[in-house]
Amino acid sequence: MVCKNFFSTRPVMEEDCLWGEGHIRAVENLLKAVIRGNTSVLLGPRRVGKTSVVSVMAEKLARKRGHHYIYFNLSRFIGAKALSIADIEPNRTSLRMITTSKSYSLSLKGLSVEVRKTSIEEFTSDFSRLVRLLSENAKVGVLIFDEAQVLARLKNVDFRGLFQEITDSYPNISLVFTGSMPGMLMEYLNPEAERAGFMRSAETSTLERWSEEESLSFLKAGFESYGIKISDELELRRASAELGGIPGFLSYFGMTVVNLIRGGLPAKEALPRALEESRRYALSEWKRDIEAFLNVYNSEVYVEVLEVLASSYPTALRGAQVYRELERIGKAPKRVQHIYKYLGTLKKAGFIREAEGAYWIDDPLLRKVIRALP
Repeated sequence: MVCKNFFSTRPVMEEDCLWGEGHIRAVENLLKAVIRGNTSVLLGPRRVGKTSVVSVMAEKLARKRGHHYIYFNLSRFIGAKALSIADIEPNRTSLRMITTSKSYSLSLKGLSVEVRKTSIEEFTSDFSRLVRLLSENAKVGVLIFDEAQVLARLKNVDFRGLFQEITDSYPNISLVFTGSMPGMLMEYLNPEAERAGFMRSAETSTLERWSEEESLSFLKAGFESYGIKISDELELRRASAELGGIPGFLSYFGMTVVNLIRGGLPAKEALPRALEESRRYALSEWKRDIEAFLNVYNSEVYVEVLEVLASSYPTALRGAQVYRELERIGKAPKRVQHIYKYLGTLKKAGFIREAEGAYWIDDPLLRKVIRALP
């Protein structure tokens, strides 16, 4: 089967449309972990393709007789200060007896039961019933929580207790978590690493951005699938570099090029125009991510730290150097030790990287957005 929708800003569902050795390998690794009954965690920046990977894995699993999944997409709650139990609903499932709606329902042997989630006790009971139904009707089942770090903001319910119940009581059900804020997700799932829990056998991996060569081959193969020949390889390499090798942004670029050429624009003009439009799109997405983060972590110090690191690139700075820069402009916290709290949170959120005690901002467009912040 050949991919019929190569460039798309929506998550990939078909295995034939998944690109990149790391992405294909991640599907296989997740599938093997689910079959083994292990918990899996897939980390990576926003728009790198985590949802595509877990979606392809889920559909591939469901093609096996007696294998089923339930998928929860929590990405729309990134930036929310609090999460309600009413927001926890399946978005997709391969079990026909479970419908996905605001008040999801279970239907078994002609009997339909509506889950209204009116109280914590009722929600916990009904969620356990949902898991039990999956276990009873699946040889192998998996619950997928996309952008699971937002569960830390669920009011009055510690979901980790429910996860522990699943791993302790249902050997045929596995858990899969994804997160674009790696440190925050891992801290939520495993706050005390020395204690045994549902994370004791977890298989954790990170989905990386595409290399320049992977980006280039993706764009070439994509244009070819639309019957378009692009000979300007330099412009494609420029797109890969400026869009940071992020699959979601490169797919947007590819579709924009296709639309411009179909509209009558020659490729020579379409490529730079599409890159400019894609750059604006990527900048707006990064800006939205930062705003979502600041909505939860409401302190101007985070902005100041990001601005210092963006301005210093390509030089990585140690915490004391960041503090001195903030002190120079009168924005430093009271103590130098406090700067490490801000740096640590930004690292957990995936905005900055750290190696050997030095910090920097990797993504070129993220640096540009930060420099433009008011």
